[in-house]
Amino acid sequence: MSLEYFEGSAGSGKTYQVIEALKTVLAGRPLLDGEAVLGLTYMHGSRRRMHNRLAQVSALQGRFLACTIDSLARRVVSRWRTIARQIDPQLDLVASLDFKNICRVAALVTARGIVSSWLKVRYPVVLVDELQDCKGSHLCIIQALEACCHVIAAADDFQDLQSTGPSEAVEWLHQGNGKKNVLTGNRRTSDTTLLTAADRLRSAQDCGDVLQGALLSALNANVAAGHIARTICWKKPKDAVILTPTSPGKSQFVHDVVERLTSKPIKPKGITKDVGPFHIIWESNVEEEKAVVLKKLPWATTELGFQEIRQICADDRGPLGDLLLWAERKVRIKGKSHFSRSDIASAVDRVLQSRRAFLPSAYPGYVRAMTINQAKNREFEGVIILWPFAVGGNLESQRRRLYNALTRAQKWGIVIVQDDAKKKSRLVVPPFSKPAKTQHAAYRR
Repeated sequence: MSLEYFEGSAGSGKTYQVIEALKTVLAGRPLLDGEAVLGLTYMHGSRRRMHNRLAQVSALQGRFLACTIDSLARRVVSRWRTIARQIDPQLDLVASLDFKNICRVAALVTARGIVSSWLKVRYPVVLVDELQDCKGSHLCIIQALEACCHVIAAADDFQDLQSTGPSEAVEWLHQGNGKKNVLTGNRRTSDTTLLTAADRLRSAQDCGDVLQGALLSALNANVAAGHIARTICWKKPKDAVILTPTSPGKSQFVHDVVERLTSKPIKPKGITKDVGPFHIIWESNVEEEKAVVLKKLPWATTELGFQEIRQICADDRGPLGDLLLWAERKVRIKGKSHFSRSDIASAVDRVLQSRRAFLPSAYPGYVRAMTINQAKNREFEGVIILWPFAVGGNLESQRRRLYNALTRAQKWGIVIVQDDAKKKSRLVVPPFSKPAKTQHAAYRR
C-alpha cells in the first residue's frame, strides 16, 4: 500500500522517528476494532526495545504485536497450515523449528491473496526495525507486507553485519517509490571519543589514535580480565555489557576471560583491593542453549520417562524447569508417560524461544555478555569490547563490527585486544593503527 523509511547512522534516532511516524499515521487514521500495529525486528533484543516503545504510544492502547520476523513466519504458517502444506507437504512445525524453511514457506504463503487480505485487515500498519538485516525469505515477507499494508522502516547499510557489500534490503528501498528520510547526528551519546571513532570506522579509516587510553592490549586472559575488573571498579556502571565478535565456544580467549572474571577475585593494577568475582550472564543463541539443556538429560535410549524428567528438572528455575511444566501438561492432558527425543527437542526449542522473547533484558547486579550481532539496536551505559584473534572476516567486516559495538555505548567504551608478544602488536595495524610508540611491555601485568 505505502512505504516510508528512515536511513541514518547508529544513534541518529531511526527507531524514534519510526515511532513518531506511526503516531502521525494513527492521528490521521486511528485503529478500528480488531486492528493492531505489527512491529518486526531481526533479533530478540531489538524486539524487547520495540515492545517497550510501542507500549508507550497512547493511541495504541496496547493493540500491537512486537515480534521477530522468524516468529511472524511461524505464526503465518501455523495459521494458514493448509496453504503451507500445499507449498511444502513435508513441512512439520512440531518435530523441529527449521526457521530457514519456515520463512521460505511463510514468504510464499504471505503472497497469497487471501493471506495478504487478512494481514491488511489485522495489521494495517507495520513497523520494521534494522531492515538492512533482512535477506532472502525475510525480505520477501517484508515485500509481501508492503504490498498490502502501510510499512514504516528503519535501515542503515553500514550496520549490515552479514555482508560487506550493498544491503539487499536497502537496495530494494532505494529502487521503490517509498518516502525516504535521511537522519544525521548521534543522539545516543555526547562522548567525543566514541563519536569520532565511529565516524572514522564508518569512513573506512582506523580509530586507534582517537581511542587512546580506551584501546588496550592483553597478552593473555588474565590481563584482559584485569582490564575489565579495573574498568568496572572505576566506572561502577549500572548497565554494562561485554561485547565480542564471537562466542566463548569459538574463542578460547573469550571463554577464559569470562571464566576468570566469574571464578575468583581479581586484584587489578591501580586497585588496592580485590574485586569480584563478577556475575556475568552470557546471552547465548538458541542452538547453543538447546545443546546444553539436552546434554543435562539422562539419555539411555531414544526416549525418557516422566519420572526421569522430573528427577532432573524439579529444582531448576531455568529452561529445565519450563521443560518439566511442559511434560506435566502432557501427562495431565494426554496421559503420556514417556517422551521421544524428537518431542523433547521440539519442546526445548519452544521453551528457549519463549524465554528469549519474554524474559527481562536487564539483570540488576549482573554484567551482560553477548556477541556484537546480538547487541544490534540496543544501547548500554558502558561497553567493554573483547577483540580476540578469532575475529574473522575482511577488514571492512571488522570495521563494521567494531563500529556496531562502539555505537552501543551511551557514556563510555573500551576495547581490549588479544595480542601476541612475539608478533607485531595488533594495536598498530587496521582497524586500530594506534601510533607505533605503543609497545607490548606497556600492557604487561
